[in-house]
Amino acid sequence: MTRRALLALAAVGMAVLTACTGVPAASSPQVVNPVGAAQSSGPPVITPQPNADPRTMVTDFLTASATDDVRHQAARGFLTSDAAQRWADATVTVVDSLRVGNFVDGAVTVTGRPIGSVSASGIYKPVLQGNGSGGTPNSFSFGMKQVNGQWRIDTLQAGVVLAYADFQRVYQQRALYFFDLAERRIVPDPRYTALSDPARLAGWLMGQLAAGPRPELQSGVTTELPAQIDPSRVTVTLGSPIRVELPGASQLDMATRNRLAAQVAVTLQQVSSGSDITIMDSGRPVSVPQARGTVFAVADFNAIVNPPSPTPSVFYIRDGAVVDQLGAPLPGALGSGRYDLGAVALSSVGSTDLRVAGTSGAGANVRLLVGTRDSGLRSTAVRGRLSRPAWFPGQDEVWVGDGASVLRVGLDGKAHAVAVTGSTGSLSGQVTALRFSPEGMRVAMVVKAADNIAQVWLGSVVRSPDSSQVRVDNLEAISPQGVGVVDVAWNDSLKLFTIGRDLATGDPSIYEVQVDGSRWAARGIDNLPIPDSITVAEDQEAWVSAGGTVWAQQATGWTSRGRASAFCTNPVYLE
Repeated sequence: MTRRALLALAAVGMAVLTACTGVPAASSPQVVNPVGAAQSSGPPVITPQPNADPRTMVTDFLTASATDDVRHQAARGFLTSDAAQRWADATVTVVDSLRVGNFVDGAVTVTGRPIGSVSASGIYKPVLQGNGSGGTPNSFSFGMKQVNGQWRIDTLQAGVVLAYADFQRVYQQRALYFFDLAERRIVPDPRYTALSDPARLAGWLMGQLAAGPRPELQSGVTTELPAQIDPSRVTVTLGSPIRVELPGASQLDMATRNRLAAQVAVTLQQVSSGSDITIMDSGRPVSVPQARGTVFAVADFNAIVNPPSPTPSVFYIRDGAVVDQLGAPLPGALGSGRYDLGAVALSSVGSTDLRVAGTSGAGANVRLLVGTRDSGLRSTAVRGRLSRPAWFPGQDEVWVGDGASVLRVGLDGKAHAVAVTGSTGSLSGQVTALRFSPEGMRVAMVVKAADNIAQVWLGSVVRSPDSSQVRVDNLEAISPQGVGVVDVAWNDSLKLFTIGRDLATGDPSIYEVQVDGSRWAARGIDNLPIPDSITVAEDQEAWVSAGGTVWAQQATGWTSRGRASAFCTNPVYLE
């Protein structure tokens, strides 16, 4: 995870990739605006208008609900006093748009196609019906009552109902940060909040951090905050430095205090970038060894926040050989076509000699080869309907889907099955693609069901500190059921890109989605051939293959690479 990723926190969009190379020489992709950026708190505060009819009251109530006031004081003005006390407004239902009906039988009914929901702790859950633009319409009833001759809302469902446009405007994706079980890498846990006031936002972030990770991450991450800490006793006072009261912090050992400070600094970076911070315990500053004192900043933890990463470079396949992004074959057997590769993955972990994994063959007889650039590849015993391989970040092991199984294979060629479980039980369907998040905490898989329709599934990678035990927990779909997915790639720790098609229309597209399933958006492919694979890396241009050629995204368009008439497929970034 780079410093830029921590500063952006998934709020910075990129001009999205829209296709690859093929017949045209170039094309213009659609412009993608930044996602998740709440620029303002919404329209001016409105109050009930005298003698307004019931439908107008409900319409204005919905408008007043779209605000960064988490207590929704203005919106409560449209309720009777009893309803204002009963209304629980901590959760959010996001719909495509709000359609307000007429006043019938004492109530006004509002309808909308649900897109997702946000819990009281900011956890987003997508609705997977439809193609991402909304599921089966829901109805929300608002019972009306006259109070002193004026209409007010007397009964309503719990939570706030927001149109998607208002959700994008008011709610911003933030992140809490935890450590993996080995306590070497920092892992983001995205949350949504309407808070924009720095002091309140800082307090909310630290309170949620103290409450712990989302359920899907609980088995795979750890926190350095004192055990059994009471979130209500965690306070933040903005200033220079920012003071964070964490009861029990002074009792932690030195190494834990260092990691605690890193966790706090990265999380509060979203409130005041680069600010000095002090952890307090019962009003007394806590020493942080890494900072050589009691005052620290995120820059003191570069080794954790900004770990070394390989030089971003692209490789792809041409006539069974591996070539670099300029189309030059790699030296030796890899660049000769000798292995007749269909896909490849390369890693530079711990050596100047690239680790290489590739697949060769077709149908149910695809075989996995592993090795290095200098020593060449050798066949393993892994054969079957294999996905494109992917190296696990920071490890000398490659993962591959084999039908409904996931295998991890070392450089010695030995394969180990990875247990995969989700909310519906064990993995079911063919794994046609898999990719790891940059820090290795999550794996995205494209899984094809019995009906040959594939979705993106996301799971948490649980790895013991010595890497002897590895499994994938909490595998859940994050792509809509109405979209058939072909491939997936990570843009950064919080955002993915996929390629696929709308099942209702058959239209191919490139899609953008956040790691929690939010902000699903189709970007189209303009006039390019239908894409079949995709790769992207943080702060790097996207590459796509389509129609037997590859295209690279460049600022305002797409350009072909290599020999335009050559057979080029499966671009991949060095892992």
